[in-house]
Amino acid sequence: PDMYPGNCWAFKGSQGYLVVRLSMKIYPTAFTVEHIPKTLSPTGNITSAPRNFSVYGLDDEYQEGGKLLGQYVYDQGGEPLQMFPVMV
Repeated sequence: PDMYPGNCWAFKGSQGYLVVRLSMKIYPTAFTVEHIPKTLSPTGNITSAPRNFSVYGLDDEYQEGGKLLGQYVYDQGGEPLQMFPVMV
């Protein structure tokens, strides 16, 4: 992946979810989210950037619930790459 406009992994609509399956069990301490900065955006804004999001730990991709690891807000006025610590 890169940070050029249009080379993103976009979600359709205003909500979405992503499941990442790892080869082994991990105990994360933080998560990062990166979005292009406003200065690289052809429109001059980054309204497509994620805002409020939650991260859950699952035992498998079909698990209905999960352990909430944190609820976060991406700061569109902040740095393009932002780190969010696990809250539990």
